[in-house]
Amino acid sequence: MKKTTWIVLIISALFSLNAGAQCKVNNTFFQAGEELTYDLYYKYGLINTKAGTSSLKTVAEKFNNEDAYKMTLLAQSSGSVRKLFSLNDTLTCYTTKDIVPLAYLKNAREGKEYTIERVIYTYGSQGVSLNTRRVKNNNFRFEETIKSSACVYDMMSVVFYARTLNYTGMKKGDTSKADFISGRKKVSMVIEHGGIETVEANDNKKYSCIKLVLSIMDDAFSDKKEAMKVYITNDDNRLPVRLDSKLNIGSTRAILKSYKGNVHPVKTL
Repeated sequence: MKKTTWIVLIISALFSLNAGAQCKVNNTFFQAGEELTYDLYYKYGLINTKAGTSSLKTVAEKFNNEDAYKMTLLAQSSGSVRKLFSLNDTLTCYTTKDIVPLAYLKNAREGKEYTIERVIYTYGSQGVSLNTRRVKNNNFRFEETIKSSACVYDMMSVVFYARTLNYTGMKKGDTSKADFISGRKKVSMVIEHGGIETVEANDNKKYSCIKLVLSIMDDAFSDKKEAMKVYITNDDNRLPVRLDSKLNIGSTRAILKSYKGNVHPVKTL
């Protein structure tokens, strides 16, 4: 093989590494083995009641033969609420150990709606390519390939990315932005510091939490739609103590019930 060909291959490989390398973050806040359980509440109109359970787990797995994290969020309604509104969601993402997104999978049954989504990230010399696909109620909706020169996150990986941000010196109202995949479009996710609040969890403990408001902005930055509120411990773990999410019908609130596998001691009030 010619020397010039070898040089081209080496340069291409380096560009490919750099595309993923620019998205790497220094994660000292969570690790494989972290497992959080939640009580799940459902709100719709005047209805506001305990609805089921939820869990958030991080494990070490291989993705395309590379060491990775697999994060899985489960949410399931139960009891009388299940008869009113059936909820059975499984959201999964894979990231590198440096929290570079690799894949996102959604399998969600919410009422009469059944949605399956998949996003696969491929890093190359020009940035990242995302193949996104959706099937709803057993009907194919779309499959698109989106390219970006910047890092892009999904509904799961953005929560873990938000846990690694530097909040020192930030105050209520300050924001951080990240590119975000929403269906077949790349939009902007705004992560707003909502101040420090005390949150009482369902383990009979109170936590000082950083309130984060995650909102999706359209391409013109003229319309903002709130996607989620996350309350993370104001310590070295940034454990999600409370998560408020909107559904097609109503909304859910997950309140921390137990945790294990945390990296650092958890501070309580």
